[in-house]
Amino acid sequence: MNSLVRLLAAVFVPALLLISCGPSLSDITLDLLQEGRNDEALARMRRAVVLEPTEPAYHRLMGIALYNKKQYAEAAKTFEKVLKMDEEDDQSAYYLAAAYEEMKEYSKAIQYYRLYTELTFYGEYKELVEARIKLLYRQQMEAEVQKALQMEQQLDVAKVPVNTLAVLYFENKGRKSEYDPLRKGLAEMLITDLSKVKTLRVVERVRLQQLVQELNLSETDLVDQKSAPRFGKLLGAYRLVKGSFFELTGEKMNIDAFVTRTRTGSVDATTNITGSMQEFFRMEKELVFKILDEMQIKLSDEERQAILEVPTENFFAFLQYSRGLELEDRGMYTQAYEAYSQAAAADPDFAQAKSSATSAKKAESIVGPTSSSGQNTQQQSGESGETPQSGTEKTTGSSPSKPTMSGPMGIGGPPPSSDPLNRSGQGSVGDRMNNTINNIQNTINPGTGSQTQPPPTVVSPLPGPPNPPGN
Repeated sequence: MNSLVRLLAAVFVPALLLISCGPSLSDITLDLLQEGRNDEALARMRRAVVLEPTEPAYHRLMGIALYNKKQYAEAAKTFEKVLKMDEEDDQSAYYLAAAYEEMKEYSKAIQYYRLYTELTFYGEYKELVEARIKLLYRQQMEAEVQKALQMEQQLDVAKVPVNTLAVLYFENKGRKSEYDPLRKGLAEMLITDLSKVKTLRVVERVRLQQLVQELNLSETDLVDQKSAPRFGKLLGAYRLVKGSFFELTGEKMNIDAFVTRTRTGSVDATTNITGSMQEFFRMEKELVFKILDEMQIKLSDEERQAILEVPTENFFAFLQYSRGLELEDRGMYTQAYEAYSQAAAADPDFAQAKSSATSAKKAESIVGPTSSSGQNTQQQSGESGETPQSGTEKTTGSSPSKPTMSGPMGIGGPPPSSDPLNRSGQGSVGDRMNNTINNIQNTINPGTGSQTQPPPTVVSPLPGPPNPPGN
């Protein structure tokens, strides 16, 4: 009997060990995807889900194959199914966002990219995705503005909610052009503070910027009273806040502001503030409270305290931050990062400048560095015949090519999937840290221009989300 047991063990144990050490169905499918054999991978996974319909990994791999084959709608349905099976599947959330991005459903793409940032363990990918969300939001606003322009004749101002408000860029009426960045900086501060009032709906500055670019508006156009009804209608705002500023003698500044109704052009509120430049931020708070008071809006104690929060009291820091806004609107992320960094250096407690610097740096890694003229420096390198850095595409001629990220699973592209056994509270964090992380390398050519005629913000097209080898 013992000899029979030993004989069986000698025969079957090595076979079992060989089977257990061999590649799994998922591993084989991953290899097929890496090789671009998406049809084979898809066929394997379709057979697998018939046998094991509740296995999320098989559905995820099937979704990746569909994504590679550019069948984005079907891929999105598949990844949505995966997330119902496993709500913590970060890679499926990423791919689902990427599929919606390809279908130009930007709001859904942003929604699932945000879900990914909540799920992922990998910080470097999280930061890149957060920067991508910001770029996509600009693209979403661009699409919405274009749609509003196409339907302009059908838009009815009378149907715009009475609690909607848009803040236009302020006009620099002074002699010092170095204060020009405050046009957007001051508008940004007002938008931020007015957005803290729960009874108001304030139009985002990004939407205003896209309208300015679409209509190729100048500073004069923005303050032209005759244009106000059209701006309000296109922005979906019942009221518009406009104003100007100019420096006085003795390091003092004057700020004027008035609120007009989009439909009638009648003035609801006017206010004027004068003070030292070093008190610029307190002047802005006073301006906000006067506007709200003139509009007869009552504030809660909580709202009042929120508005009183000052991001910085360093005028130079805020001026550099405002300059960063202008550069970022031009798509000049390299220079925007430098401006935001100067703001943060001038005031280390200026949290908004620090976060904007980080975002601009990540955006630069997505769209590529830009020269002082706003041109993509990698495009310049490619045109001069130099070899691009690894992971970038060489461009030829004057027409920019659409760059892409390389593919997933060990060859760059989307972030790696978190192993369910190693998620928070389960297994070793160190094991997750040991997973291979590949850098996302991609470029884009954001167009050309000069500082006197800045290029528009280039967010269309974005560098492709993961674009693995496909059939």
